[in-house]
Amino acid sequence: EAFSIRPEVEGEVRFADLSPWEVGADRDGRIYVLDRTGGRVLVFGQAGRMVGILGRPGAGPGELSDPVALAVSAEGDVAAYDYATGGVVRWAAGGGPPDFERPAPLFWGPELGLASWGVIFPSVAADGRDGRTVHLVVIAETRTGVLAELEQVTVAASFPACGIGGIPVEPFFEPQLEWSMSGDLVAAVAGPAYSIEVSREGVPERRIEREVAERIATRELALAEAGEGLELTAPVRCQVPARELVDARGFASVIPAITNLAVAPDGSIWAERGRVRGEERQVDVFDPEGAYAGTLPPGSPFPVAFAGGASDYRIVSLRQTATDETEIVAHRIAR
Repeated sequence: EAFSIRPEVEGEVRFADLSPWEVGADRDGRIYVLDRTGGRVLVFGQAGRMVGILGRPGAGPGELSDPVALAVSAEGDVAAYDYATGGVVRWAAGGGPPDFERPAPLFWGPELGLASWGVIFPSVAADGRDGRTVHLVVIAETRTGVLAELEQVTVAASFPACGIGGIPVEPFFEPQLEWSMSGDLVAAVAGPAYSIEVSREGVPERRIEREVAERIATRELALAEAGEGLELTAPVRCQVPARELVDARGFASVIPAITNLAVAPDGSIWAERGRVRGEERQVDVFDPEGAYAGTLPPGSPFPVAFAGGASDYRIVSLRQTATDETEIVAHRIAR
């Protein structure tokens, strides 16, 4: 471990309850954190000390009202999607006034990606009673394209005791559109199979596949995934027990082979294997040419960002503290 960044220092709350899509890093080793409640982006240097702030609360130029996703390019350009305004605010690495753009198609998220050649995010192309079509779109200066497509099943779930009926939800273990990017490379998984599509500047380049045993989903595994159930706060505060939640949502036939991706500055790809709540994380690593390089020890941290260049980067991950806070940790890599 190189250093950690705590959410609170000397009584000042800098950020809280971070998600992976709220943290980014650049090739100079700076780490960027989206402070949702503060309407700003915090910048930390290589030693973990805060060295700058981008944005401020509000709805004017360069201001953030309800930011929900952060993206950082290798060069240090920064973008944040603001749900309140429906647009992307961008700060150039070289300074100057921030830009604002309201993209079409609409941002679905939760992740946002940024490179010199375009802005990338998931968007819903079609949404029906029994499912939705999710696209991974890239918006470049000259065109808008689709890098990956996922057909996702949804069901109408009802929780009568909570006053909720017929809301569209995904079954347990339904595949999500998993993706990550670094520089020119984008890696995406759009289904339950161990198959990673890799593109360079929006052009398909190769597919990475690995033979792994298919894991059949069961009701017992779905109950384990449901944990203590679901706490709802609207229209009334209500607790949905795990069994009722599984009955309402159902579950997919298999557990997805990959549930998270990360692309490192050197082009290597990290793939987190599908698992059930409570099981240890397993991470496969592929070298820049797409060859399987090995599996990390169980429980290894999974990157939310990589700080540094192709030959000297650190892993940036999130960790829960004993007081149930989320802190940012930078790890050195033993090479």
